[in-house]
Amino acid sequence: MRPAWLEINLSAIADNVSNLKTVLGPQREIIAVVKADGYGHGVLPVSQVALNAGARMLAVAMVEEALELTQAGLQAEVLILSATPRQAAATIVEYGFHAPLTDMAGAQALSQAAQEQHRPANVHIKVDTGMHRLGVAAEEIADYCATIKSLPGLAIRGIFTHFASSSSDPQFTLAQLGSFKKVTAQAEAALGYSIPLKHCANSGAIVRYPESWLDAVRPGALIYGIPRNPGGVYMPTMRQAVTLRANISCVKPIEAGAGVGYGLTWTASQDTQIALLPVGYADGYDRLLSNNADALLRGQRVPVVGAVSMDCTIIDVGAIAGAGVDEEVVLVGQQGDENITVAEIADRCDTVIQEVVSRFSPRLPRVYTHDPGDVRVKELELVDSGQQ
Repeated sequence: MRPAWLEINLSAIADNVSNLKTVLGPQREIIAVVKADGYGHGVLPVSQVALNAGARMLAVAMVEEALELTQAGLQAEVLILSATPRQAAATIVEYGFHAPLTDMAGAQALSQAAQEQHRPANVHIKVDTGMHRLGVAAEEIADYCATIKSLPGLAIRGIFTHFASSSSDPQFTLAQLGSFKKVTAQAEAALGYSIPLKHCANSGAIVRYPESWLDAVRPGALIYGIPRNPGGVYMPTMRQAVTLRANISCVKPIEAGAGVGYGLTWTASQDTQIALLPVGYADGYDRLLSNNADALLRGQRVPVVGAVSMDCTIIDVGAIAGAGVDEEVVLVGQQGDENITVAEIADRCDTVIQEVVSRFSPRLPRVYTHDPGDVRVKELELVDSGQQ
């Protein structure tokens, strides 16, 4: 196996989902967001664990992601969150995926496919409450629902919206929530019946606004334990599931005044030792971490020095006596009492946590572990075949 890998603790994901389910109570459902290869964690193991731990449905971004789950034999309802191509309507109906209704043309394509196949098209009405991406405008929802009511074959399973800034702007988030509740009532009045599943809370809203939980919630970052706020007033602290590990491939002395790496962007201020790690930006370890991050060796922080290159990252190990080849270093995750969170990496790169994990490359093998004695996920360790 390559001496750089992602270790995914499935027990952490199981705990995060089951703890969330306990807080939400039996009257609310979890739609686990597993798009982008399960946020880089591996979509099949993550999906199986999430379902076993209490999630009702899975959510992905694209039809292709939904097909991957179904063709792997996963038995689950799958909601597609992004706009679906009109030409994919037949596939969506055939496999029973839940598709978003974002405009009239999409609704008509799904209706036609449902009639041709003599089976319902499962749909969720997507409402734009102020993010101004996908969705039917809030002020148009009554007319929209009155029209789609006449389209044969549409089985309206849910209605949803998406918060623009649930982690940073309470005023706008609560305004969106109020708009969504109002719009939902208008939609139900136009349709003449109650919509079964109302959902709007992403991870940021889940930990801050219990009034947004409604019938279901859509946790993404929360189930992986990676938010900047991994818990909250209403939630237990969630556990980060991912660790990026690498074994030292080379150790060499560096004299004071010597430069290191492309562009010689770091110069040793004193005689020291550097160690090379076989992981770089092609693996998703960002170049913005050049001279701007720490790694963990023997449970101690050591600095990343020089430019992160495509296949190599350099650390200064002068403070660690006798550091040697093949010793394990943690670039993201916990070692001993020290912990480098995904949120810390995101802050150093001035980006969002989701970008950090979703950019982890397939070049990095995924190794699945579980807590000692955790029989809930033991049988799932080898689900993601070929990546152990």
